[in-house]
Amino acid sequence: MTIDLVERLLGQVGLYIGTDRRPEGHERPYRTTQVARINVGALPGGVGVTFDYEGLSGIPERPVTHAEHAVLARTATGLSLYSASIHSPVIVELREREPGYFEAVENSAPFPLAIRIEIPEPRRLTYTWLFGEPGQVPRVQNIGELALM
Repeated sequence: MTIDLVERLLGQVGLYIGTDRRPEGHERPYRTTQVARINVGALPGGVGVTFDYEGLSGIPERPVTHAEHAVLARTATGLSLYSASIHSPVIVELREREPGYFEAVENSAPFPLAIRIEIPEPRRLTYTWLFGEPGQVPRVQNIGELALM
């Protein structure tokens, strides 16, 4: 079996801590860069991993700006990512279109959505949300850059 993203993540499960930020030049910048935490866990049989992601602002009126539980797993048709977050009223199914890049399956999301998951080096994780308004192409909106504790 080729080493896929699941295999690489299974080799470094645990708690990741870092930042969650908007890309440079984004029209809606955060008041500050946020703290991000992602707990990566293994699924039974090594078929996938779970992600429990929180973006924490430190602002009392809205302390949690992102909360997501996602499952990345091998399926009969390749890698799929299932994401449930505070930003969508439904769980979204995303399929890997290129290594580490997952696009929402047609009609599975209320808005255009893609997620990129990268391991730039051992014990590091980059988790990027791309989305847009209905009818738009998803673009980078949030970048989580984290390190395994």
